[in-house]
Amino acid sequence: MSTMTRRRPLPALAFLLVLTALTSIVWWRVLHRPEPTEATGSPSASQSAQCTPGAGAIRLPTPASVTVTVLNGAGRDRLATQVTGQLKSRGFKVGTPGTTSALTGVGEIRFGPTGRAGATLLSYHLPGAKLTPGNRTDAKVDVVLGAGYRSLATTQTASRAVAGAGKPC
Repeated sequence: MSTMTRRRPLPALAFLLVLTALTSIVWWRVLHRPEPTEATGSPSASQSAQCTPGAGAIRLPTPASVTVTVLNGAGRDRLATQVTGQLKSRGFKVGTPGTTSALTGVGEIRFGPTGRAGATLLSYHLPGAKLTPGNRTDAKVDVVLGAGYRSLATTQTASRAVAGAGKPC
């Protein structure tokens, strides 16, 4: 004779409830994950240029072969003129400083396809500035200083970063 066995539904319902809660938590974390954004702080000089393993040494030009025009987007008097003088004393060729529309952040380094190496070199002197490819046809580079600009990197810091960029990854 067989006796009819009755299963209790409570353990199965508890298991399904726990499983549903765990699944909900996982999906909530996936859907509400923060988007990757640029760091708001100044990156270290070694973070300015990208280096991929196996790519070998990065070849940067000398400052004397890079022509830079500094534009003041911070709205502070004579800022572009001051920074132009500082870059000139570091050996860069400089253009006439000017002003442009307001810019937030440290600044932007704008360049065309032939000015990428010069822009990368400048990124070591202006940490935190965003490298911005543009439609320039020459190798000249524009530096637009923003409201977050405080100062250039020290010459020692920039020199160490440039020397480190010449080493393989």
